Amino acid sequence: MVQNASKGAVMVVGAGIAGIQASLDLADSGYLVYLLEKDSAIGGVMAQLDKTFPTNDCSMCIISPKLVECGRHLNIDLLPMTEILELKGEAGNFRVKVLERPRYIDLEKCTACGECEKVCPIEIPNLFDQGLRTRRAAYKLFPQAMPSAFAIEKRSTAPCKATCPAHVSVQGYIALINEGKYREALELFKQAHPFPAICGRVCHHPCEGVCTRGDLDEPIAIEYLHRFLADLDLSSESRYVPEVAEKREEKVAIVGAGPAGLTAAFCLAREGYQTTVFEKLPVAGGMMAVGIPEYRLPRDILQAEIQVIQDMGVEIRTGVTFGEDITLESLKEDGYAALFMAVGLHRGRKLNIEGEDLPGALNGIAFLRDVALGNEVRVGKKLIVIGGGNVAIDVALTARRLGAQDISLVCLEKREEMPAWDYEIDEALEEGITIINSLGPKTFLEKEGKLTGIEFKRCTAVFDEKGAFNPQYDETDLTVMEGDTTIIAIGQAGDFSFAENEGISITAWGGLEADPVTLQTSLEWVFAGGDALYGPKSVVEAVACGKEAAESINRYLNGLDLREGRDADWSYEKPDTVGEPHVPRTPMRKISVEEREGNFNEVALGFEENEVRTEAERCLKCGICSECYQCVFACLAEAVDHSMKPKERTIEVGAIVLAPGFTPFDPNQYDTYSYSEHPNVVTSMEFERILSASGPFEGHLVRPLDHKEPEKIAWLQCVGSRDINRCDHSYCSAVCCMYAIKEAVIAKEHSENPLDTAIFYMDMRTYGKDFEKYYVRAEEESGVRFIRSRIHSIEPLENGSLKIIYATESGEIEEEIFDMVVLSIGLAPAQGVLELAERLGVELNEHQYAQTGTFTPVSTSVEGIYVCGTFQGPKDIPQSVMEASASAAASTQILASARNTMTRTKELPPELDVSAEEPRIGVFVCNCGINIGGIADVPAVREYAKTLPHVAHVEDNLFTCSQDTQDKMKEVIKENNLNRIVVASCSPRTHEPLFQETIREAGLNKYLFEMANIRDQDTWVHMDDPKKATEKAKDLVRMAVAKAALVEPLQQIMLEVKPSVLVVGGGVAGMEAALGVAEQGYQAYLVEKTAELGGVALRLRSTWKGEEVGAYVQDLIQEVQDHPEIQVFLETEVKDTTGIIGNFTTTLASANGKSSTSVLEHGATILATGGKEFKSEEYLYGGHPGI
Repeated sequence: MVQNASKGAVMVVGAGIAGIQASLDLADSGYLVYLLEKDSAIGGVMAQLDKTFPTNDCSMCIISPKLVECGRHLNIDLLPMTEILELKGEAGNFRVKVLERPRYIDLEKCTACGECEKVCPIEIPNLFDQGLRTRRAAYKLFPQAMPSAFAIEKRSTAPCKATCPAHVSVQGYIALINEGKYREALELFKQAHPFPAICGRVCHHPCEGVCTRGDLDEPIAIEYLHRFLADLDLSSESRYVPEVAEKREEKVAIVGAGPAGLTAAFCLAREGYQTTVFEKLPVAGGMMAVGIPEYRLPRDILQAEIQVIQDMGVEIRTGVTFGEDITLESLKEDGYAALFMAVGLHRGRKLNIEGEDLPGALNGIAFLRDVALGNEVRVGKKLIVIGGGNVAIDVALTARRLGAQDISLVCLEKREEMPAWDYEIDEALEEGITIINSLGPKTFLEKEGKLTGIEFKRCTAVFDEKGAFNPQYDETDLTVMEGDTTIIAIGQAGDFSFAENEGISITAWGGLEADPVTLQTSLEWVFAGGDALYGPKSVVEAVACGKEAAESINRYLNGLDLREGRDADWSYEKPDTVGEPHVPRTPMRKISVEEREGNFNEVALGFEENEVRTEAERCLKCGICSECYQCVFACLAEAVDHSMKPKERTIEVGAIVLAPGFTPFDPNQYDTYSYSEHPNVVTSMEFERILSASGPFEGHLVRPLDHKEPEKIAWLQCVGSRDINRCDHSYCSAVCCMYAIKEAVIAKEHSENPLDTAIFYMDMRTYGKDFEKYYVRAEEESGVRFIRSRIHSIEPLENGSLKIIYATESGEIEEEIFDMVVLSIGLAPAQGVLELAERLGVELNEHQYAQTGTFTPVSTSVEGIYVCGTFQGPKDIPQSVMEASASAAASTQILASARNTMTRTKELPPELDVSAEEPRIGVFVCNCGINIGGIADVPAVREYAKTLPHVAHVEDNLFTCSQDTQDKMKEVIKENNLNRIVVASCSPRTHEPLFQETIREAGLNKYLFEMANIRDQDTWVHMDDPKKATEKAKDLVRMAVAKAALVEPLQQIMLEVKPSVLVVGGGVAGMEAALGVAEQGYQAYLVEKTAELGGVALRLRSTWKGEEVGAYVQDLIQEVQDHPEIQVFLETEVKDTTGIIGNFTTTLASANGKSSTSVLEHGATILATGGKEFKSEEYLYGGHPGI
């Protein structure tokens, strides 16, 4: 017993049926419960099942009310997508650090409308349906899921987006392309990048370098895909112009109309700022206009994308020189509140060697600019280009188009060291450019003042041991090359002649000086970026810098912290590509080399639509969610939030209940069963989803391969159980025999035609209550065949059927052909339990289940931590539920003093007075798949209900018991002023309290409610006669409506509950029950008819594990006898009991013939009367001394 002040809260880990039951028991007992679940919704495996054995009850019908109750319970905090990281403290006072993974949808805001799912372009295997169909990345785990909110599944940011300097949602726009949503794809691209057409031609596409498809075969042609989107848009009658915010007063100036400056203008314009771009050149575009040749970037494309920025309200003034035409002072005077300097690098670097000023020696940057601006440029026939970067390649290919015939490109670097991008080098070679590596110019040669050639020296190393540029030469290894023209393209420099006068700082390397994160200069209102800040880089890197500049300027003008949140995490995770088919990359069509002669026509022709769709389909959906943000626009409730991050929090609790469940065994290890090769070999879990009304085939029994109805199905037992050769599972999984029988019986009910079902088994283990009876009925009444055998193999046949080869009991080899085979897979430990156990310090047994003792079956090795369900060991649902209640009771024993210290009280709305109103009845008919809608004509029942007296509203729902429908029901009651409710669904035993609570929350008295049981009393009874089932359903609804019209509000009377419990039976179970009651502070009366406590256990010596029973029993007896809250009555029997729950009166009488009696008042009774050994009369037992 924990003595220190304990926390009145319990953490339950795992929200399957065991975790749910434990949570409800604890919450109803006065404790706050934190229910952790790794999935997006609670329910576990039971939510996936079609029926439960041995009653064949609908699994969802049983668990759904519990799901809703859990979600509604004021003292249960659901924590989906959460796991434990760390545990500190001790029993009564645990501190649990947990990690809540982001759902990306706000639970409080989500209305479960499903619009996000409708627009989501990503399809992935639906694991809830065992991969038998797909679902969207925006999803609800199953229709009745609790919480009912949707979630978005992400693996991580896709590698392509993470690597793109502008962080374009590449996977997103590719996903939209696959949906044919080209306009939406373009809009998505332009959220992050203003130049899809430009970068679709000139981007160095680092995204393709990390593309997971490239690990498999070749990267996706990401660059060409967004080029298609942009070209399609630019050729349309109405080009896409991004919306801009309401016009703001602040004015922003940008100097430089290159990619960085224009991007900043684009982003600022969207925010509503009055933005003006000043450009020194006569054209806008910066190096995109005067540095990239037109055969790579046509000028009409460049101008079209710049025009979009102007259409957003940005003013571009060309021919304006900063430092002359405008200054910092003049901009201030003109009302500009911020300035972004993005002046670029428009000067070429010099070699500074002899002869560089000869007439035939040209500067590469100036050469490209003159060609672009239409200035006269002459090149000779024999050209030497010095440089190994992209500019050098552009110079060489431009010169080729201007008439140069013999062109050599000479650089310091080896071929693999060249800074030019590979595809540019390939184009140069394709057009006949000779590339000469590892030479550096020594002297320019001349004759009569004209260039005749260059003397080169051998470059032995370009970089030093630290990777710094530090060329080394062999001055004795010289090479002379003849040429009449040379163009020097060895680097870029900036013109910063304005800096000193304007007070703008310059770095040691000769660039603008600014903070590398915020881009703010020493002048508070001035920011700098682009090539002028960090040196020559690509267009997309300039775009990224322009975005950062706009962000800083926006923060500056709004008085916000410029640094906060700027260190984004762009790590990524790649998916496994095993089993993915190889699909070749779609090549880009180009004009021939001959067609390029003497002109600047664009070389790359772009993709046609069919090529785009083919290429986009190669995407492997690395991030799962593509971050296309269509869900954001579709969600009217504004519940979608892609910025959610994992959150850690520490929760204080007094006890922990572990119910993480199990993992169905993966039968891929059984290669002779053809599971991985043939769709018609399915696992038992897959078959459950096939049978389920909410499953992939809506409860229709079909083969996955061809969707034909099977005529013969076989079940193979002990797959993953009792096998140490292929799975190291020596244990029996306890449920497989029974669920196989259940599936065989239910399959026959689902089949429209006669179905032959056969179960191949070693031995049937039907040891539970009524299990053997169920087994016999399946064989004798349902005609299920049972074949004792050992399976050799399964051979697929051409028509999709399967041949089972097996050995009979007598050892003979037999064969039989089936349409489907179901593998009855065993239960394996839940994924992640090793890590969980290690974090909690809980010991596991050799099978990786929780280590527990026979006498403390729900206690782990750590005090205060309990276990229930299949984490304790394989077991069925009833046993899991019993253990759940036991673990809850064990928790409350150590936390008795903290009961009701942390609970909350629910406040209901005032009850409406409808006594003077005419009955206005609402009828809700459940159309629950195979159970109801698969037999009765629910629409006909609905229409019939509309004709009944006093009925004001009728509707049918797929699952009336789901949380969605409960919420809807409350709205319908209010909208239609309903004052009585009828629900036609399944059993009132499980569902009536749920619906009563719903109408009470809507303001109605909970007794203004009636149920028509159209499942148990109708569709199950008339399963083979849909017409009769429909007519009976109408009768049941008619009777319920007639009764509802007559019911009146009733008020519950609060009665005092007697805080004591009568326990009948003094065996181990009775004594443990009495102790459980007493430890919680309540009086326990223990009645035993014999003269001693202990029961049958007194005759046992040890457990199968070798644990001594006698010592345990004696200690237990002593503890019971010594406990002040336990009163023991030996040699006593119960004579009579009267009363109601909470208030019983029981008369006890002596069992030894004496006439004494006792009268006890108590609130509850526990029956633990035990059992006795069966006395057989078979096999001469009792008739022969040897038996």
